[in-house]
Amino acid sequence: MNLVASEVGRGPSSFTNAVLRRISRDTPGEWQERIEEEARSDDERLGLRTAHPVWIIRALRRALMAEGRVDELEALLEADNVSPEVTLVALPGLAERGAPERPYAPTAFGSPGGDPRQIIAAAGGTVRVQDEGSQLVALALAAAAPIAAGERWLDLCAGPGGKTALLAAIARQHDVTLEANEVIPARAGLVRKALKAVPGEVIVHEQDGRILTSAKTAQFDRILVDAPCTGLGALRRRPEARWRKTPADVAQLAPLQEQLLAGALDALKPGGIVAYVTCSPHLAETTGVITEVLRTRTDVTELDAGAVLNRVAEHPLDLASDGSGRVQLWPHRHGTDAMFLALLQRTESPERTKSPEPTESPKRKPKGE
Repeated sequence: MNLVASEVGRGPSSFTNAVLRRISRDTPGEWQERIEEEARSDDERLGLRTAHPVWIIRALRRALMAEGRVDELEALLEADNVSPEVTLVALPGLAERGAPERPYAPTAFGSPGGDPRQIIAAAGGTVRVQDEGSQLVALALAAAAPIAAGERWLDLCAGPGGKTALLAAIARQHDVTLEANEVIPARAGLVRKALKAVPGEVIVHEQDGRILTSAKTAQFDRILVDAPCTGLGALRRRPEARWRKTPADVAQLAPLQEQLLAGALDALKPGGIVAYVTCSPHLAETTGVITEVLRTRTDVTELDAGAVLNRVAEHPLDLASDGSGRVQLWPHRHGTDAMFLALLQRTESPERTKSPEPTESPKRKPKGE
């Protein structure tokens, strides 16, 4: 009350006191029941109870249903409302992994507590904060096939640079050339900052990824497409995002995701591999994009990303599968952000129908490291 009185006066302070007294007469459970009584459907009631918009609940249900795990929906919604533990990455060949170790990524470990910036500074940037799921998808691209010296890699949508730094450290160990691209200059700056900890030069382009790949046909052995997405897989990190996103964001981003993936496939050498990644489990941003792009091509084979990821992981991942070999990670099941991964390999036969022409880029959406 003293704060209200000091800021806006005694009158508003008395009113605030009266409101709070009225609220405190009922228990939180009674208030929750009262709120849920206003729901017009079971989904709206679930949304009121778990603080999720109905359209997101339905999108998450469809994604779980595709795995035969729809019974996990409430556990997922609850996990979205729990702050994630801080996870760090030790860049391979440059830093020692600390404790406690995380169960899956061989590069991941937990923060011992306190401000992680002290650990990062002490390691000269060779240790950094990065979700274990983000580490796993980058490691999967590197592990999808034996690495040959002289390979050329590309991180097509690199900002803010966490996965780029991890790939750069791996590339350094295998005499591989890595390039990065980020269309937004400020985020390109973050990529360059992330790469300072890794010895050697990584060229960072600042172009629309579709234009870059159209000029570099058949030049790369591996490409990471960490596509701009709605970020619905990281709602536990950005709780407010669930109220800012709308279904229109999905419809706007899907064409861009398809064009970036199609361009990346064109930029692969025969035998090269693309990792298509999103921090969203929405089917329109994951399997929908893969299905649409593959519909126009006869020169691509889909690899078993689940098998690759379990070769990388130190302990088996509980991966539900529809038989496609694609991977969806989940916060309630794996303790990671809801990262999606598909691995696509260019074959010797380049015959396909023409890729869709690039459209104007929508505003880039934030994504994880």
